[in-house]
Amino acid sequence: MLFSTTIAVTCAACNLTETLGERVEAVLEAPRDLGPPQRVFAKRFVAPIRSTPDPEAPRLGYLRAGALLHSTTSLPVAEEGCEGGWYELDTGGFVCAGGDVTIFSGEKLPERRARQPDREAVMPYEFVTVRKRTPVYRRLPSVDEIFEVPSEQADAGVEESLEIDNPLVVRVLEPGFHVSLDRTFERDGRTYWRTQQNGFVPDQPLRRRPWSEFRGRLLGGRDGSLPVAVTRGGETTVYRVNDRGRIRTTRDRLNPRTWLPIRSRQQLGDDVYLAVRDDRLVREADVRFIQPTAPPPEVADGERWIDIDLERQVLVAYDWLQPRYVTLISSGRRKGPRPELDYRTPRGAFRIRAKHLTATMDNDEPGEPPYSLEDVPYVMYFRGAYAFHTAFWHDRFGRPRSHGCINMAPEDAKWLYNWAGPDVPPSWHGGYATDENPGTWVFIHGETP
Repeated sequence: MLFSTTIAVTCAACNLTETLGERVEAVLEAPRDLGPPQRVFAKRFVAPIRSTPDPEAPRLGYLRAGALLHSTTSLPVAEEGCEGGWYELDTGGFVCAGGDVTIFSGEKLPERRARQPDREAVMPYEFVTVRKRTPVYRRLPSVDEIFEVPSEQADAGVEESLEIDNPLVVRVLEPGFHVSLDRTFERDGRTYWRTQQNGFVPDQPLRRRPWSEFRGRLLGGRDGSLPVAVTRGGETTVYRVNDRGRIRTTRDRLNPRTWLPIRSRQQLGDDVYLAVRDDRLVREADVRFIQPTAPPPEVADGERWIDIDLERQVLVAYDWLQPRYVTLISSGRRKGPRPELDYRTPRGAFRIRAKHLTATMDNDEPGEPPYSLEDVPYVMYFRGAYAFHTAFWHDRFGRPRSHGCINMAPEDAKWLYNWAGPDVPPSWHGGYATDENPGTWVFIHGETP
């Protein structure tokens, strides 16, 4: 029977004395060899990523089904609370194997994956709108299972007012609703699209619409800096000063939402004019004149922040004192369908708290037509349900239009999503701000016109 016996270990290079108990404890504390990295395949539509290997740990973000990553080991780093064990991702964070993800090796995928987002394109998915009331099926229907949608328009939310007697129908899309697409399937001579939300819709009522090609102006380096101006709606008259020093109208006209670098600002007669290039001038009253703004007191030295001027409907992204991007937005409009509703975007200083590559937005508020927008791209929440996001369904940037969110053109929304914090790994579909990975400051001010 052995107790804490002292053992002498002698060798040519050392003379080490230790207890047997110390040696056993050292062996037990030595890290296990968990093997080399493995591939990780997201199974669920939303596979959460935790800060620690614990089902109750805060979520750092999530994966969309079909995402491919790597684990740091072949074996789980922990097993409590997860039947398949917890694996650490090479991007950081922990996922639960079995229910949420599959751990595998080799090139063959565990199952067929949905179309993955194209992060190089302006829009991550293909989007369509529906032209008439259209059913969404749980699976491909046979001829006998096809649901004929009544032609009458519902007064309120679709699912509440329309009686659906077909168990395969998840819901009915109203005209103008949008869905994001995966791939096509054929059955009984009919073509169906599977959506990214895993529903099936007939191809015939779907329509593709071009989105706005408007975009803001990148600032810094060769792209210049503030101040700049952007023309308003309608054509903008160009002026020049003649040899006698008088203002004269030229034949030149500028298209709406044309970006103009500003060389100088001067009072000429009763109006203020901006020198844009060569000897050409525009009236300041005919354009939006955008000058640099000082950071609000909440923003620390060196931090990034986003300035929103509601009166001018202008966004400027700053690296502390250096403006990096300027564009037009559509904030919340002043009035809703009822007097007690106020759609104006809240003013104040906020931090971005969550980022989603895409997120579904819908509404069936009384007094307004219901809407449903699957996978709205580049969503960044900064207060409650208020967020930045692209609005590919309209092209009225520079005017209030939304229910309170900051609408942006696709190119602009993508740029801001990739620039602003919190940082989200490209393989993740969404992420949340933490103390170590904070969201970018947002400063919203001015009166909504």
